[in-house]
Amino acid sequence: MTSNQPYGVKALPELYKEWSATGMVANIGTKIVEVGFGKLVLEGNLTAAAHGFPTSRGPIVHGGAIATLADEALASVAFTVAEEGETTVTADLKIDFLRPATPGRLVARAGVRHRTRRLAFCEATVEHSNGEIVAEARAVIAYVKA
Repeated sequence: MTSNQPYGVKALPELYKEWSATGMVANIGTKIVEVGFGKLVLEGNLTAAAHGFPTSRGPIVHGGAIATLADEALASVAFTVAEEGETTVTADLKIDFLRPATPGRLVARAGVRHRTRRLAFCEATVEHSNGEIVAEARAVIAYVKA
């Protein structure tokens, strides 16, 4: 990484090293795949045992786990355009579940559509590893002092 990268783009990978050991990031096995200014790809490892429930057609991933992955991607992509001294919190989250997700690797692709001084308007998809979209999400992310 070069030193002329925006603060959020530089800081996010280092923060993920810390976050990946505990809490929700550790629970869903979130890892950064790609990070850029206003763009982010995360992956999560959602298992039947930890994140699923049984159905007559086999286990599927709980919607709350999918929403968690989407929310993490949305707040994190907003962080890529943050200034030093700011952190992000979700102010509003909307998610549309398009189809059931099977346990395994899920990918969240997120982008910032617009940023104001205090808010970022972001969108994301959550996909199976084969690219099939299982959910679409939108969020308003607020910037607060770190």
